[in-house]
Amino acid sequence: MSIGGAFIETAKAVTSASDVWTAKDIATVVSPVGSALVGIVALIASAIMNSKTLRVSQLNNEATIWQKANELEIKEIQEKLDRFYGPFTRMSETNALLSRDLRSRQTDSSTFLLVEKLFDREWLRALPQDQKTLVDELVANAAELRKFIVKNAKMVDLKLQPYLSRVCAHYRILELAHCEKLGTDPKPYVSKYVFPIQTVKVLALEVTRLENRKALLRSRPNSQPPLSDELIIPDELKLPEWSYPKRASRDGLNMAVVNTQERS
Repeated sequence: MSIGGAFIETAKAVTSASDVWTAKDIATVVSPVGSALVGIVALIASAIMNSKTLRVSQLNNEATIWQKANELEIKEIQEKLDRFYGPFTRMSETNALLSRDLRSRQTDSSTFLLVEKLFDREWLRALPQDQKTLVDELVANAAELRKFIVKNAKMVDLKLQPYLSRVCAHYRILELAHCEKLGTDPKPYVSKYVFPIQTVKVLALEVTRLENRKALLRSRPNSQPPLSDELIIPDELKLPEWSYPKRASRDGLNMAVVNTQERS
């Protein structure tokens, strides 16, 4: 081979060798790309972790909020039980026991009504002293119960208000009759002011409802509870309608609405 041919072959070999990428060349190109990919993956992973952390934090905050709300509702329920239903039940049951004792000593015990007998002054004067004391105690307790209801009725469900109003009316009639302020004819009062016995069972239903609600809140203290159940009063415990006398229309009692602009 001539000197020129050898030179050409050597140049080709050098040129061919320059076209081959070494590991170093590949690393030089791939390294920045890999670093960028690693950075992107790290950002995505960080975003996912932050999202999970925020979600956990949000759930913890919500759990704390519901725990406080549930504790507050439990406290309100317990306050109603302690301040109204418990004391009222105890006082009412005491009065019922005294009333049954008094009734058991009467010759007409099967038809005996204290609200009726209090109009009979001869009956009251003829009673033995121990029974007179029972009557006095019953009337005094009735007055205390009426005042207790008036003072604490705001703690009671609206559906119970009509029952408590009838109870208050009954107790007030006992007081007035005992003081001889209603005359001697019991008929106008007995038909309306007998103690509404349905009240005892209706109050028991409400206490059960409150106790069940309290148990539910305690069973899941950190979560949102369902809406509270309404008090359902069965038909057999509903009060009879109060009879109102018809009122005739009278001009003096039905004033027309006057437009203040026309008056001026």
